[in-house]
Amino acid sequence: LEDLHTPDNNTNVEPRWCQLRNVIQFTALEVLGRARRQHQDWFDDNDADISNLLSEKNPLHKAYIVLHNNVTKAVFIRCRRLVQQRLREM
Repeated sequence: LEDLHTPDNNTNVEPRWCQLRNVIQFTALEVLGRARRQHQDWFDDNDADISNLLSEKNPLHKAYIVLHNNVTKAVFIRCRRLVQQRLREM
């Protein structure tokens, strides 16, 4: 029983748990396979368009937050409305 509490025995536990975890994950992946998408991923087709819309909207939002006046608010709200409208059209 005295040998159970020596530091040498405790150092071997972590690598063994990692090995066990890796074997379980590998076996599960081989048996079950990868998860398939259940929903259509429409972001892939429109990724560039969405990125362009967000790059147009984000600086206006930052200006609205920093300056916080009626002019930047109106510009931001108008841009946000247009971005939402274009996203709905996609």
